[in-house]
Amino acid sequence: MDFRKFIIIPIFIAFLAFTFILIDQLISPLMPIAGNSGFGWVTFQAWAMYFMAGCTIKGGIRTFLGYIMGIIAALSIIYMAGVFGSTGTWAFPIAVFVAVIPMCTMERAHWSLDFVPALFISSAVFFAFTGLYPQATKTSMAITILVYCAIGMVYGIVTVGARTAYEKLVAKPI
Repeated sequence: MDFRKFIIIPIFIAFLAFTFILIDQLISPLMPIAGNSGFGWVTFQAWAMYFMAGCTIKGGIRTFLGYIMGIIAALSIIYMAGVFGSTGTWAFPIAVFVAVIPMCTMERAHWSLDFVPALFISSAVFFAFTGLYPQATKTSMAITILVYCAIGMVYGIVTVGARTAYEKLVAKPI
């Protein structure tokens, strides 16, 4: 495909990003975290995770389930750090050590739970939320992350579907 035909793809993706930012500005105030400044960054990294998972519906499901598991892992780390609190500085590192073992073993799980990168990204996003939105509850953080992850999956599906259709269209001989 020559550049004149190819450039339509980046322009379309830019348009999708544009529409998402408009959507974010509309729904962000409706999210259960007061005083937020938008959560678009969660959708953009989830959108990228869709591509890392293979650009398929199955990959999107694996990504979304990985996000759920990552939130559970982050909550487990927070809980265990509290349990190990008497160890002082060691509490959080011990909790991470204990949690990372089952997190890594998920690669051996059933196909829907084996996308470990999504699990680690989601866990990191949850910890980012705890720093960025200290006023938020754990439940409101989890809901917000999952809503924005789901939006990223939808945008991934639209991106791949539109690109595939466009590439078929321009490949047809005239």
